[in-house]
Amino acid sequence: MSNLNPLKYCFHGQHSSPRSKFRTLPGVKQTREVCAACYDKIMAERKQKKAA
Repeated sequence: MSNLNPLKYCFHGQHSSPRSKFRTLPGVKQTREVCAACYDKIMAERKQKKAA
């Protein structure tokens, strides 16, 4: 039986978000899911570090 709770806790942003908005971060050894807002922040930071 799957988890029926529509919210999932985002450990990166320390908040709950709808499960459907979670995405898996690429390029990490352990698969880690974060919400869409945190995903966008993390990817923007990675892109900025890569450009610098």
